[in-house]
Amino acid sequence: MSHTLLIADQDETLSHTLGSELAADGYHVLTANAAGALALQLENHPPDLLVLGDFEGPGASARLLAALRAGGAPFRGLCAETPTIVLAHDSGELALLRAFDAGADDFVAKPASYLELRARVRAVIARAAGERVPTIRRVGALEIDTDAHRATYAGQPLQLSRLEFELLAQLGERPSRVHSKQTLLRDIWGYQTEGATRTIDAHACRLRKKLVQAGAIDLVVNHRGIGYALTGGGTDEAA
Repeated sequence: MSHTLLIADQDETLSHTLGSELAADGYHVLTANAAGALALQLENHPPDLLVLGDFEGPGASARLLAALRAGGAPFRGLCAETPTIVLAHDSGELALLRAFDAGADDFVAKPASYLELRARVRAVIARAAGERVPTIRRVGALEIDTDAHRATYAGQPLQLSRLEFELLAQLGERPSRVHSKQTLLRDIWGYQTEGATRTIDAHACRLRKKLVQAGAIDLVVNHRGIGYALTGGGTDEAA
């Protein structure tokens, strides 16, 4: 079943980019670039999830969300319980507290990798539906904990950079599937073209070296000219 997402942000380019990426992953995406348009979309096309970005100035998104939760202007009569992720440039503790006090279900600071945002979208939708969200994936002796942002091999921690971990986690979502470089660049780095393939090759090379040092031989496989895959015959499991 395709879930409907509403992306509300005054930055039309950001809304379009995120909308295209989420649509490519099977979501039905709506956008709004002003508070009035947001109210109309919520009234006419109630979404399964609202991604609420920046509006007007510091704290405006939190105030809008608080108004939505309270049924105040411009949201009178609308569903106050729409699951919401606040996506904001201000990543300070005060902004985070304001967002959660206003009723946010999650908070993501800009710029966020698409992989992180997509994972949080899935988690919030699942929680709203009362589903349990697996955070640990196992592929053979490899264990990837996306909640704790930690990976181990045969019980030993892997010392990975943030991007190396996100690459490993992306590959671990569907073991044995070849993930194209274009998809990996889009989801992890936010690139829309293949002009930065050396970036992903460099990170994949470092990731493979660290896995080999831990005893994992040929776990990350380079399919030349296509992309990368994670092998090992494991399956995703919930912790």
